[in-house]
Amino acid sequence: MKSERFKTSAKDSTVQDFEFSYFDDIDGALIEGLSQNQNFFSLLLSNDEIKRQVLGIFTDEIYKSLREA
Repeated sequence: MKSERFKTSAKDSTVQDFEFSYFDDIDGALIEGLSQNQNFFSLLLSNDEIKRQVLGIFTDEIYKSLREA
């Protein structure tokens, strides 16, 4: 939610286009959270399918919040 790139993408794109940039850049946020829960974040970083399933749940909500920011 703090990422300027996500904010810009949400304001300038459809939710489908936003989703592409969201998943392209989400690894950086996962690496930042790695110290908080190493097993969970390691799983997400190592398995793209699980990452898309888990983090895809939040795409619409994040998109809407960033568009309104």
